[in-house]
Amino acid sequence: MSLWEVSFRTQYDYPFIRLSAKHPGMPIQMWCIWNRELLQVPTQDAAVLKEIEKDVRKAGRVVDRWVEAQAARLFLLKCTCGELDSPWTVWEANGFTDAPPAVYQDGWGYFRVITFDEDATKGLFREFSKRGPTELIRKRELSLSVLPTSVWVNSLFAGLTGKQVDALLKAHRYGYYASPRQVTTESIANALGVSRSTYEEHLRKAENRIVGCLIPYLQLYSLGDKPTGKIMGSKTSLDEAKAYA
Repeated sequence: MSLWEVSFRTQYDYPFIRLSAKHPGMPIQMWCIWNRELLQVPTQDAAVLKEIEKDVRKAGRVVDRWVEAQAARLFLLKCTCGELDSPWTVWEANGFTDAPPAVYQDGWGYFRVITFDEDATKGLFREFSKRGPTELIRKRELSLSVLPTSVWVNSLFAGLTGKQVDALLKAHRYGYYASPRQVTTESIANALGVSRSTYEEHLRKAENRIVGCLIPYLQLYSLGDKPTGKIMGSKTSLDEAKAYA
């Protein structure tokens, strides 16, 4: 049994692809998880964000939005797969699973998907070609050893309490993990209206839990062979490759 990774780009009438065409040079990334879509827009330009948010809200219902510490705006949307002609719907019907994030840039959608059926690639490209120009960037065979090191979010976060999750998210949003660090735990605690010791307790427990869950995966990765992959085809430019970096 072989595992195949297919990287491609496509251009068709999909709201987030259209959105990227209006803002050239800006790679907009998306993660589709369960019934939510997380969209990361790499700018804090107020005028640009206002225009982008208007288009995002036209595409779907925004559940949450915030300013990220790393000069980006995050939008959390209710999943739009059932309402739009989503690329996720196309590749799942052809037996593929996505390797996030998806990247929308300069009017194109850039995607990586994996499958056990190499022949399914023909059907995948046939479906996307019906919608618009579709180009193969790379197709390669992967070692099955990559599968045990796949991190499922439930295994990482299921043991966290709501307060621990919130403490970790607030630390990230306010720049606690930036380098140099932009805020102290005391400042975050004051903003949340709790004592520093209480906030730090929730934060440390969250960090310890996640690191403890990550260690087995890290051990597998450090001991396992790093698959080099067998390149089957290539059609990409340096800029397009950076979109996947």
